[in-house]
Amino acid sequence: MRILTEHVLGISVDIDGAENLFRANDRACIIVANHQSLLDIIWLAWVFPRRAVIVANMFLRRLPVLGWFMRLGGNLFVQQGDKASVAALFERSLHHLEHQRTSIVMFPEGRRNPSETGTLLDFKKGAFFLAYCTRAPIIPIAVQCTYPLFSWSLLRFRRNCVIRVRILTPIATDTLTEDAIPALIAGTRTDIQMACNALSAVAQSGT
Repeated sequence: MRILTEHVLGISVDIDGAENLFRANDRACIIVANHQSLLDIIWLAWVFPRRAVIVANMFLRRLPVLGWFMRLGGNLFVQQGDKASVAALFERSLHHLEHQRTSIVMFPEGRRNPSETGTLLDFKKGAFFLAYCTRAPIIPIAVQCTYPLFSWSLLRFRRNCVIRVRILTPIATDTLTEDAIPALIAGTRTDIQMACNALSAVAQSGT
C-alpha cells in the first residue's frame, strides 16, 4: 500500500502518535476515524495494526480493484439500513474481537463526509456499543481535511502532497457502562474534531 501511495499517487503520509497503536498489536481494539473519501483507506492502511479488518459499505465490495483487495483482506461489509445485515455485522465483529484477536476499523460518521471545512458528522453508536460489549479499547484516529487536495465532484487530485494523520490516546472501556456511551461518543467526536482542525491548520501553514 505504501508503494501505491508514494510511487504511484505521489502522496506521503505523516503519522503523529504512532506509539498509541502499540496497544493494538497486543490486543484487539476498535479503531474509529473520520471518513472523507474512498482514498481514506489508502492512507489509513499505513497505521492499521498487523491484524485488522475494516467495516465498509456493501457497495465497495462490488468495486473493481479496491473491492477485490478488500474482499481478499477479509474485511467486513454491511448494507446500511438492512437490520439483518447490521445484526450479522455485529456478530462477525464480536467474533473477530473476542476469538481472532483482530482489531476492527470503523467510521462512526456512518458515511463519507467530503466536508469543505472538515466538520464531522454526528457519530453513530455502533462502534461504541461494540466496545461496551467486548471491553475492547477504542483508538481514535484523525485525518486532516483533505477537501483542498482531493474532490471527486471537482475532479481535483493533487500529487506530491502530504496527508497528516494523528493517532490519539487509547480509551479504556473496562468500566464503561451503557449509560455512559452517549458521553463517550460525544467526547470522542470532540477529540477527533479538534485533532482534525489542528492537522488542517498545520497543512495550511505549510509547516
